[in-house]
Amino acid sequence: MTISIYFVAVLLLGCLFSFTNGFQDGSSVAASPIASRSIGLWQGVLLTAVFEFLGALFGGSQVASAISGITNYPRSEPFLCVLACALLAAVLWNYLTRLLKVPSSSTHALVGGLIGAIFASTGTFEYIVWGNFNGLIHPTGVCKVIATLFLSPLIGFVAGYFTLHLLQFLLSRATTKVNNGLKRSQWFVLPALAFGHGANDTEKVMGVVVMAMSAGGLGHQDPFSSSDTIPLWVRLTIGLCMALGVLCMAPGILKRVGFGIFKQRAVHGFVTEFASAVVVLTGSITGGPVSASQVIASTVMGVGYANRRKGVHWLVAREMAWAWLLTIPCSAAFAYCLFRLIFSVLKT
Repeated sequence: MTISIYFVAVLLLGCLFSFTNGFQDGSSVAASPIASRSIGLWQGVLLTAVFEFLGALFGGSQVASAISGITNYPRSEPFLCVLACALLAAVLWNYLTRLLKVPSSSTHALVGGLIGAIFASTGTFEYIVWGNFNGLIHPTGVCKVIATLFLSPLIGFVAGYFTLHLLQFLLSRATTKVNNGLKRSQWFVLPALAFGHGANDTEKVMGVVVMAMSAGGLGHQDPFSSSDTIPLWVRLTIGLCMALGVLCMAPGILKRVGFGIFKQRAVHGFVTEFASAVVVLTGSITGGPVSASQVIASTVMGVGYANRRKGVHWLVAREMAWAWLLTIPCSAAFAYCLFRLIFSVLKT
């Protein structure tokens, strides 16, 4: 009975985390088309929500397997408590960054929450699978997550920088009418980015839910060794929560990414969405848990730097960078404190 209660708590917190992920990262996904006036506000929001849900439904299970692979904690009742505290810490961090109007990484928050909760439970890092980088070609464990999370923004910046230069070269003799084509093209690249984000970020929560099912005796002890890894009801539930979160988009984050870094026009919006979609979709296909908000913001910086270096508001970029760097240690600290607090109360 106790295990069932803990599993329900993990599932509900997983849904809440997906909801916060929707308004946190979904705001970044739709920011450039809306800021460049290529797509209307509510059109962009609805389009993002629909394809985020489709990404959750048809996005595979590679990223969920990567998240599951960062810990070998015994699949038992105590692990359910660890997962609940990790998710709660990530949710609190997402709400805090929304309040501060700073785009943050929900993925960083979840990984930090898991590390902090596991350490609080055992007093050691024994059950953290650190893995190794293997020359950045085939990283494993936490190293795989860290490598993907920290390399993807750099790749996004470079992709945005060179893609804009290439497009400007190809369109050097084009007339102003090309702007209409670039605006219409964002009706295709925005869904691609939203699908990639939905496939990547919802899988992280699905991985946690599947681990909780194993700990609660509701699934295989090693679920990702089989072909049927994520039940359909889990995909539908988490995908729906993500879509609802997108519909409750955070205006402050949207403005910070869309308008705060530099003034975007149609060509910038297209390049940002296209380059970001390539990076995020590649991460989903290869099982790399990328942070869409980081990729998109860094791509905007790359595009702005290629367009006009002095046009980029580097103070805003610095605030984002600090948020990215602080997310893992802060969410780990949140999870540690929550675990200690909750279980000190339960023992009294």
